[in-house]
Amino acid sequence: MHHKKINSFAKINLSLNVIKRLSNGHHKIESLVTFVKLHDEIKIRKIKKKDHKINFLGRFSKGIDSNNTVSKLLLLLEQKRMLKGYKFEIKIKKNIPQKSGLGGGSMNAASLLKYFINKKIVNMPKNKITSLAYKVGSDVPLGLEKKNSILFKNGKIFRLNNNINYYVLIAKPNINCSTKDIYSRVKKYSKSLYNKKNKLFFKNSYLKKSKNDLEGIVFKKYPKAYDLKN
Repeated sequence: MHHKKINSFAKINLSLNVIKRLSNGHHKIESLVTFVKLHDEIKIRKIKKKDHKINFLGRFSKGIDSNNTVSKLLLLLEQKRMLKGYKFEIKIKKNIPQKSGLGGGSMNAASLLKYFINKKIVNMPKNKITSLAYKVGSDVPLGLEKKNSILFKNGKIFRLNNNINYYVLIAKPNINCSTKDIYSRVKKYSKSLYNKKNKLFFKNSYLKKSKNDLEGIVFKKYPKAYDLKN
């Protein structure tokens, strides 16, 4: 059987507000999210083996271990007996840098979950799909639809069909930010700004005023990133 090719697109946070720290150590956030043309390339096919076969290739594949989002997704689907006994060979060419905030691993899992649903291998209600995606990773639900999205502080997502036509320059310095470490350094919290479904949040005038609460923390720890943005 030939491989099916899937493009797994990088997401970017046009804004990110950290609202509060939760008792479990995680954080309640809200964000405006969009997608860019940069993408990982996934090839998948059914195989007659006892186990799934997953390979990461490409420039940014170094250091990806067995505890990755794709393996986690497959394990959850297996536990729920939703893959109908099928096993898959999955090859992922990593064009999205790791630990860059672009959600490469999360979008890989989301893209594969969409594939299984579209091929009717996985059948489940929309609300359960979202719940499963959250169990794989907090960003995974965002990748279930490649649309401009408002992530509300309660975890719900509102999708928009509008386009924002920007050129995006992605620069990756030779540093790797641990998401957990950066969030642990948040001391000040923002007031919630996104309380309604409003496409005006994606207007140029609004986006110019938007901010990312993690940016200052990253710049303080990694001055090289600050210099690069300037």
